[in-house]
Parts: sequence; C-alpha cells; structure tokens
Amino acid sequence: MKQSFLQRYPDFAGMFTSLLCAVHCSAVPVLISMGALGSSTWLHNHAFDWVVIGIGIIIAGYSLVGAYFRKHRNIRPLLLASAGFVLLLIGMAEHHGWMLIFSVLGGITVAYAHLQNHKLVNVCCQAK
Repeated sequence: MKQSFLQRYPDFAGMFTSLLCAVHCSAVPVLISMGALGSSTWLHNHAFDWVVIGIGIIIAGYSLVGAYFRKHRNIRPLLLASAGFVLLLIGMAEHHGWMLIFSVLGGITVAYAHLQNHKLVNVCCQAK
C-alpha cells in the first residue's frame, strides 16, 4: 500500500510546519509595520495561528510519540517539543513585545525536536 508523505516522513512534515510557524511569527509583524501587509490580513489572524499550532501538535504527536514507543525510547524529542509548544502558547497569550520572541523560539524548538527524533530513528533503524 502506498504511504502518504506524512506517514513516510513525519519528522520532515513536523520540521516544515514548525519552521513555517517561526517564519510566519517573525515576518508578519515586520511586514505589517513596513506597510507591506494591511493589519486586517488573514496572516495576522490569531485563529490562523491556533490552526497552525494545532496541526503542529497533531504531527508531533504522530511522529514523536509514535517513534518513542516503536523505535528509540528516548524522551529528549518529546521534552523539546513540549518546551517548544509551551513557548508557542506563551507567545500566543503575550500580545506585546515578547510574543515574537516566544513564538519564534517555540517554532524553532519544535523543529529541533523533530530533527533530533529523525536522527534517533535513523540510528535505531541502522542498528537493526
């Protein structure tokens, strides 16, 4: 049976989503302040942010939790992703100057968790 991209490469999908989140969180405020985007743009909508975070949590759950139980039993990627999502949630709650810092750091931390998970899965698969 043919597998989807998410089934074959869940960590790449997670890294892509997380890095997209970090770029979105850092670029949109700059573009709005420069006047390149209107303040009513859908890119500056918090509902959009929540959807992207939700997708990231679903992908991380599928990828990181699945690899933890089926492959490597190393908790580090799960802890990194949890810390990243906490930073993202703090960034969503903080609507002032710190929002950008927390959101970008959160997205990068979740992406790094997927990178670590990918490396651990490859080490486990090569050892067998």
